[in-house]
Amino acid sequence: MKLVRSALAAGVALILGTSAAMAACDVAFTDDVQSVFTKKCVACHNDRSPGSGLSVQKDSSIANLVNVPSTELATMMRVVPGDSTASYLVHKLLDTHLDVGGSGKRMPLSGRLKDEEVAAIINWIDDCNAVAE
Repeated sequence: MKLVRSALAAGVALILGTSAAMAACDVAFTDDVQSVFTKKCVACHNDRSPGSGLSVQKDSSIANLVNVPSTELATMMRVVPGDSTASYLVHKLLDTHLDVGGSGKRMPLSGRLKDEEVAAIINWIDDCNAVAE
C-alpha cells in the first residue's frame, strides 16, 4: 500500500504539477514516514533532547532533516530531496554511513527498521524532490 502511494504521488506530480505533488508528498510523509519516526526514533531524537542535534518529532522533523547538514558528516545533508543515495539519514538506516565517511552507529540503536519502513523513507526522499522548494 505504501509503495502504491509513492507511485501515486509521482503520477500526481506529472499530471497536476508541483502544488499537487507537494500535497501528495505531505501525505506520504505524514502517513508513511512520520509514523515510523514517532514509533521508532522520537524516544531519542525529540525536541527536548535531540540526539546528535536531530529531532524527528512531529512538526519539526522536516525542518530538521531536509537540506540540513549532518552533524556527523558535514559534507552530506541529512536529506537531499530527490536523492536518497546522497542523504545521510538513509546511510544511517542502512548501516552504510561509515562507507561514506560518517561516524557513530547505525540507527535506530534499538534495532533495525523493517524493510518496508526503510523503503517508505527512501521512497519519500526519492519521489518528493519538491518538498523543500
